[in-house]
Amino acid sequence: MKKLCDSIIMWHNKTIQFILLCVALWSLAIVSASAQRVVTPVESNDLPMEIIAKQIEKARLDTITADTVADAKPIHNAPLLGGLLITADISAPVMNLLGTQYGSYEVGVELDLYHRFFPVIEVGVGTAQYTPTNNNYTFNCAPSLYGRVGLNYNFFYNNGSESFVGVGLRYGLTSFKYNWDNISLSDSYWDSSIVTSTPQETAFAHWGEIAVVLRVQIYKNFYMGWSGRYRLLIDCGSSQYGKPYYIPGFGPQEGGFGFTYTVGYNIPFGNKEQEKDIVEL
Repeated sequence: MKKLCDSIIMWHNKTIQFILLCVALWSLAIVSASAQRVVTPVESNDLPMEIIAKQIEKARLDTITADTVADAKPIHNAPLLGGLLITADISAPVMNLLGTQYGSYEVGVELDLYHRFFPVIEVGVGTAQYTPTNNNYTFNCAPSLYGRVGLNYNFFYNNGSESFVGVGLRYGLTSFKYNWDNISLSDSYWDSSIVTSTPQETAFAHWGEIAVVLRVQIYKNFYMGWSGRYRLLIDCGSSQYGKPYYIPGFGPQEGGFGFTYTVGYNIPFGNKEQEKDIVEL
């Protein structure tokens, strides 16, 4: 009986020891797992003020750059000297063929500066032989030289196109000879009439012009275009027989609006194919 009690006590003690050993091993496992836990990084609010300030400034600059790129506009990177355009006005000869009793033959030269400014020189020969509807005289203007100088401004210089839409100013001048022929004078009292002429006179005239210009590239360096012009006479000489009806390069004495239609060829300077669009910030 005693042996049985001793066995029970021994078994009980070993069981308690085993349980205590298991508890110790479980506690050790928990401590090891806690030691291996990943440490959370320090929040940005815990950074030094210098680093925080740099991060804020970088974010602001990134925002400005993004907005600037979104609003950027491509412009045409044109050279200083883009070319030399030679033009000829074909409207006056066509109008002469249709019956106009005055007209001119005109050529022009334009220098392309940055595809924005176009200094212009225009020269031509004007003539007239005008008889009014009542046929009581004929105004003659001998073929005379005239010239204009001015500047065109291209509004669409930054769209990458070789075409042109703009405005221009001109100053023109001429010296010409004129007279009246076949002047019919009648005398009702004597019931008679005579036909006479005036001697040839020389006059100088100068004027200003405002032009609206449109020019389109039709093939490579070939262009066609038109211009509407408002002409304002500054001064013109006259004689005892009256003011000249027609002024070479200006048109009829009353002035006002005029129209030209030109064809032209551009002599390029350099290789425009190497030009690139840039971004204007």
